[in-house]
Order: sequence, then C-alpha cells, then structure tokens
Amino acid sequence: MGKQASLVDGNEQKPILTFSLVMGVLFSVVGSSFQYGYNIAVVNAPADEVKDFYFGTDCMNATLAISTTNQSEPETCVKIPEKTTYRNNMFAIAVSAFAAAGMVGSLLVGPVVGKFGRRGAFIVNNIISFVAALCLGLGKTANSFALIIVGRVFIGIFAGLATGVVPMYIGEISPKQWRGAIGVLNQLLITIGILVAQLLGLQSMLGTEEKWPILFAFTCVPSVLQLIAIPFMPKSPRYLLIDQGKDTEARNVLVKLRGTENVESEMDEMRAEASAQSADGQLTILQLLRERSVRWQLITVLLMMAAQQLSGINAVFFYSNRIFETAGIPSGNPQDLASVGVGVVNVIMTIVSVGVIEWAGRKALIVWGFGMMIFWCAAMTVVLNMLTMNLTWISYLSIACVIGYIVGFAIGPGPIPWLITAELFRQSARPPAFMVSCLLNWTCNFIIGISFPAIADATGPYVFIIFMFVCIGITAFLAIVMPETKGKTFQEISNLFAKRNSVPVNSGSSTNEGDESAKIPLQSMDHAERV
Repeated sequence: MGKQASLVDGNEQKPILTFSLVMGVLFSVVGSSFQYGYNIAVVNAPADEVKDFYFGTDCMNATLAISTTNQSEPETCVKIPEKTTYRNNMFAIAVSAFAAAGMVGSLLVGPVVGKFGRRGAFIVNNIISFVAALCLGLGKTANSFALIIVGRVFIGIFAGLATGVVPMYIGEISPKQWRGAIGVLNQLLITIGILVAQLLGLQSMLGTEEKWPILFAFTCVPSVLQLIAIPFMPKSPRYLLIDQGKDTEARNVLVKLRGTENVESEMDEMRAEASAQSADGQLTILQLLRERSVRWQLITVLLMMAAQQLSGINAVFFYSNRIFETAGIPSGNPQDLASVGVGVVNVIMTIVSVGVIEWAGRKALIVWGFGMMIFWCAAMTVVLNMLTMNLTWISYLSIACVIGYIVGFAIGPGPIPWLITAELFRQSARPPAFMVSCLLNWTCNFIIGISFPAIADATGPYVFIIFMFVCIGITAFLAIVMPETKGKTFQEISNLFAKRNSVPVNSGSSTNEGDESAKIPLQSMDHAERV
C-alpha cells in the first residue's frame, strides 16, 4: 500500500489493489449479494418436503389386499387435484413473498443510505437478515407456515435493500478503470449464492425432511461474516465529501483505497460534483422523474431492469425442476443435477464477464447477451414442441437450451443493469435512481414468480416465446440508445447523455470534445429522435 501508483498516458493513474478496496468489495458482496442469490434458489429443491410437512401429501394410497396369500400390491400414489392445487398455491405465496417484500426493501434504499451511510446500511440490513433466519429456522419447530412466510418477507426486504446498496457502494469506492469488473462481482456472488443453495438443497445435503429448516436459516451466516468485517470496510469517499462535506476524511479514505497520495484529480471531480449538488440538492423520486438532465439515463436503466426480469431468468431458477419435469427429465437426482449444472454455468459465465467487461465494454456484452437469449428461447420452444416424439435425447436437449439461455444472461443482462445504474447517475440522483430501478426490477420479479406457473399451463411449450419478444425489444433499444461507459468518470458519463437530454454539456468535465468515443453517435441520435 505504500507503493506509489504509476502514471500512464499522461495524467492517468494505474489502479492499485489495496487492502481497503479488497475488504470493502469482498465483504459487501459476500455479506449481501450472496444472500440475495441464495434466497432466490433455496426454496426450489426442498419444495415437496416443505409442502408435505405443512399440508400433507397430495395423493391417496391405493392398496389392493390379496386375502388368499395375505399379501398386498405395492402402494401406489393417486394424485388428488384439489389437494395439489392447494399445496402449490400456498407454497407460491411463500415464494412470491420474497419478491413482493423486495419491492418494499428497494424503497428503503434512499432513506437508509441517506441516514446511515453506505456502510451503515449494511449493519441495518444484517439485523433484518437475522430476524429472517430466526423465523425461517423455527418455522418447522413451531409448526407454523405463517412463520415461513414472515421469514420470506424479511429476507425479501433484506434482498431489496441489498440490490440497491451494494452496487452503489462498490461503484463509489472503485477506481474508474476497474469499476466494470468490480461491479460484475455483485452479480458473481449472486450466482454463487444460487449455486450454493442448489448444492445444499440436494437430498444428500440439507434438502431433506429433517434438515430443510437448517437450509433456510443458513442465510444468516454471510451476515455474521459481514458484521465482523464492517470495521475494516472503508466508508464511501463520495458520500463523505459530497453528502457530508467532510473533505479531509474523504481524502484520507481515498488515499487508503487508492494506495497513493496522488488523488487530487479524483478529489477535484468529487468537489465539482459536491458544488453542483449544493446548488441542486439531493433529488427526490419525483424530482428525479422530472429532471431533464437524467431523463434518458433513467429510461435506459428502467427498461434494462424490467427486461432483466421479464426475460424469464428467475422463472428458470424458481421453477427449474418443474421445467425439467415438463421436458420429461425424471424427478430426483436427474432434475437436481440438471439444476446444479445450470447454476455452475451461471457462475462460470459471470466469471468470464468479470474478465472481459473492461475489454469488451458494457454495451457489447449486454446487447450480445440478450441476442443469445433470443436464440435460445426460440430453440427451447422447438425442443418443447418435439417432446411428443418420446425420444430421450430430445428431453435432455432441453437442458442444453436452458444452459445456453443462462450463458447469454450471465455475460451481460445479469450483471450490467446493476453496474450501469451506479454509473449513469451523479451523486444527487443516484439514491432515488436506485430506489426507482430496484422497485421496477422487484415488481417484475414478483410478476414472474407469481404468474409463471399459470402462464406456463396456459401457453404450454410456447411459454418462452413471451420471453423471446422481451429480449428482442430490449436488444433493439440498447443497440440504438445506450452509449459505452467503460473507463469514464461519472461526469463524463453524464455528458454522454447531454445532447440526447437536450441539456448543455458540463464545461467542468474532463471529457475531450474531440474524442468521438465519448459521444453518442449522431446516427443513433437521429434514429432515436425519429422514433
């Protein structure tokens, strides 16, 4: 850390991986993002065990006695449709409560980070996590399904708050040269959380009739780790200087984060933004919606957030076993292993995204990612329509289609919307922007979670066509409207949208007017204005 940052390209500093930066990024994503992913998938594997405990089985045993031999036929299960529907509907309430509460949590982002700061928000959220784990862990002992629902509500609030606080925090402490790769770590830990939930949910692990309460309560373990690490996690220098006016403390934190005393250019940028915010003040949600200078940033982020969920990704994770069952894959280990395989691919491709995002750029990854999802949604539709041929290899081809779909999602549409939300807005607009965008994301998440089973029943093998059209629409929009933001300061990014928003470029920006890469192409501008 005493090592001085080297200079490249004139005044550009080469980032240094400091202890302070590592602690801040690592434990913010381990303590928060991991839990979000974990609770997306944790209800999938033990679903039947939970329903059997609270609502009994959905079948009656048909036993035919043979008096002459005093033997009987093996017991067979005859499904009771009414009981099956009741069990599924009750469990759907617990599943969807997570997403519904996430909407509430997203609305708390602004107030919590404003009152307690970014780091303090983690402490508040960990308290919520402990309450959730207590309810989920004691639900079986108390024989109370209501306690499971309450636990899912609390962990949903936790996740909604985490989805706003984590990207905001790591975006504000990261050097601009690494902001993309570090931002994708948020999504990487979400995917790892999903995978860990799938692994622990196996019958050979915790997905059993006796151990599923431990599986649910495990969610508090990352919170314990984060609370232990809080003293070593840096405060946000942008929050200290811009929101609290603590210039000296902000500089001291920034020196530790960057590993060098040469931080004046970054301090000057923050001071300029603080000066602008002192005139404009912190924006409310209503002011954000009316603010012309962030209009296209907000449109871009909201459409990305909606498309991320309406593309069907959480339908795959919430109901992966049901999708594989529909495709003819036997229940039990084959389905569980297929789900784990999907989780492994999700993690691997997100790691790939971490490695290439600062080379390929945000726009290329998200546009090509949604484009791949279009293809695989079409392929899945064809495969599901071929199931009537009763060929085993066609059933397993559905796994390949789901994996291809996950690959497309993981390289761009998964991580980039969270990263872009932190990048596109200045300090005064960032908290309300996260509140609005996270609220929309969680609302779409809730819609998919509660409606997918009914939609799948109504549309049959054509359910992925709906998701395909969502991907087509967002791909076209982003290809035309979204600029590239890699390697740029927050002020430079704001200026990328200036012309489209019909506002003057900030003369205090360091954006070079001769740099064509820092502008929205005129062809794209003209096309968007015609639309």
